[in-house]
Amino acid sequence: MNSRELFHATFAGEKNLPVPFWIMRQAGRYLPEYRELKSKYSFVDIVKTPELSLEAALQPMRRFDFDCSILFSDILVVSEALGLPYGFKDEGGIYLEKRIESEKNIEALDAESVVEKLDYVFKSLKMLRKELPQKAIIGFCASPFTLAAYMIEGESSKTFPRFSKFMKSESKLFFALLEKLSRALSLYAKQQLYCGIDAFQIFDSHGSMSPTEKYGEYSAQWISPIISELNASARTILFANNMSERFAEMAPLGADAYALDDSVKLSEIFTTYQGHYVLQGNLKNTLLATATPQEVAKSTREIIDDMKPYGRHIFNLSHGITPDAKLENVYALCEEIKK
Repeated sequence: MNSRELFHATFAGEKNLPVPFWIMRQAGRYLPEYRELKSKYSFVDIVKTPELSLEAALQPMRRFDFDCSILFSDILVVSEALGLPYGFKDEGGIYLEKRIESEKNIEALDAESVVEKLDYVFKSLKMLRKELPQKAIIGFCASPFTLAAYMIEGESSKTFPRFSKFMKSESKLFFALLEKLSRALSLYAKQQLYCGIDAFQIFDSHGSMSPTEKYGEYSAQWISPIISELNASARTILFANNMSERFAEMAPLGADAYALDDSVKLSEIFTTYQGHYVLQGNLKNTLLATATPQEVAKSTREIIDDMKPYGRHIFNLSHGITPDAKLENVYALCEEIKK
């Protein structure tokens, strides 16, 4: 059974199988080969050049032989396609050249034009599919709620004050924006499906900013059309950062898998909220920077053993791997999983 077959067998609920694994941000600055690539090209250049995007996606696969490869891109390519280009500040963080402030700004967004403007993404995905026929290929986008957070705030932020104020004081406009973003992201997801993906991960990185007990209204209902557009032809994975303890609000969405952080024990979620979904996670990402290889291996084994009786588990981190992660720790993780 190759990696791609193992990935699909896991979703089918087959037990007593090896655990498929990949790590969020597996192509990134912790890799010396990526740092070398980045020394020659900007991040945006890599994203927009299919050959470079392919190389970035393949680097961790060559080194660690993960079961899954994820498109090398950014959630903000959709913002750019809608007329709000993104960039990176010298001091760190993201900025957008414009922000959403009014009804006029929302009306100007052309959801139907997104696909033709993101042809470079689809070229990269097709190349990745061709290069790795026996691996699971994962496409992705942001949730409408999370994309709205950046487009209203105009930059990355720890607290998103403009976004929070807009969400509360301009609710009618806010939901109009979410509806338009949901349409754009649905079309974007469907086009990735045509590129041969096996799964599609939706990053709801700021979903925890939704009011308590109202995640369904503010975020999930706008993700639902994206899942419907994929029409069960690709497995859907929801990663809602800092939402693991609000799993009861996420579960009704009906994603095929939920990626959880390290604040919860996977088996407890699986047995409490019984369903036919897969759980993805959930090794604490900072361990790869701070722990020893032995400690990483031990924690990895504990998570695998915790879910072994249930199957339906994809091993991953609690969040994206950090730039200061140690290569020897990633090797230790991989070796432990492959035992």
